[in-house]
Amino acid sequence: MRGVKTAAKINMVTTIAKLVPLFLFIFFTMLAFKWHTFIFDFTGIEFGSKHDLLDQVKSTMLITVWVFIGVEGAVVVSSRARDRKDIGRATILGLLTALIIYIFVTLLSMGVISTSDLAKLQNPSMAKVLEHILGQWGAVLIGCGLLISVCGAFLSWTVLATEAPFLAANNNVFPKIYKKQNEAGTPVISLKLTTICIQVSLFAVTFAGGTYNNILVIASEMILIPYFLVAAYTLKIAIKTKNRGTLLWVGIFATVYGIWLLYASGLHHLLLSAILYLPGLFFYIKAKREQNKPIFIGKEIYFVLFLITISGFGIYLLATGKLFI
Repeated sequence: MRGVKTAAKINMVTTIAKLVPLFLFIFFTMLAFKWHTFIFDFTGIEFGSKHDLLDQVKSTMLITVWVFIGVEGAVVVSSRARDRKDIGRATILGLLTALIIYIFVTLLSMGVISTSDLAKLQNPSMAKVLEHILGQWGAVLIGCGLLISVCGAFLSWTVLATEAPFLAANNNVFPKIYKKQNEAGTPVISLKLTTICIQVSLFAVTFAGGTYNNILVIASEMILIPYFLVAAYTLKIAIKTKNRGTLLWVGIFATVYGIWLLYASGLHHLLLSAILYLPGLFFYIKAKREQNKPIFIGKEIYFVLFLITISGFGIYLLATGKLFI
């Protein structure tokens, strides 16, 4: 409730605090790295002979999306930035930092413990790897870092999720009540909605017998459609403005990759996403009625009917036990 600035300061502290265990992990795994362990069945021939390559690639797609969700965070809160140039810098810096850390953590771990043994480790697997090197206190170090990371991530994602309805209301696609801010500039109604949604999601997954992986997959699937639409719109702008440079190629690559991700995620997850997207329709309708504007224009009604149809189908499959969370 104290505003984005206060949240940003706390987030900076938690970010630094969680980076320390990560850098220590990278340092100690470098010291314990063994080349013969790293190259053992490096090509994955033993495992790959039993599993189709395309299926292996597809199965990692949603995980790949998950680890990079949030790189657009600077864009979401860009309306509060002093210098617009910082938005692009923060996005690129965040992406590259996350990528480098993931590469180091993944590859160095493969030089400490064989890939077959790594695959059997329970989460947090980093704790088990560092425990293998340093003993019990290595696991404690990673555990503390994980605790700080989760708390920081909870704060960061609450800020981002709160900002979304607020920005939507400012663009007249959400009810105007979500524009309301307190004296610290926090969208209070949007924050309450975000908090309720978080709690409902946690209870739903818990009582449905779900796990962290269920949340991971559903969250990744939910973000795929916005990512794809942004990519497709970029391509549309490039074609409309006859831009034959970087914008066009970025649009083409991102759109094709977006289609591939939707295909790789599978129909099961798309149906779950449609069900979760459906409630947003009621907020949109209410916003249009407040403005005394036509609710749907042109072909929009067909997209709405399509969403309702596949959502209904998904709900039916859930009710009959043919679709699981």
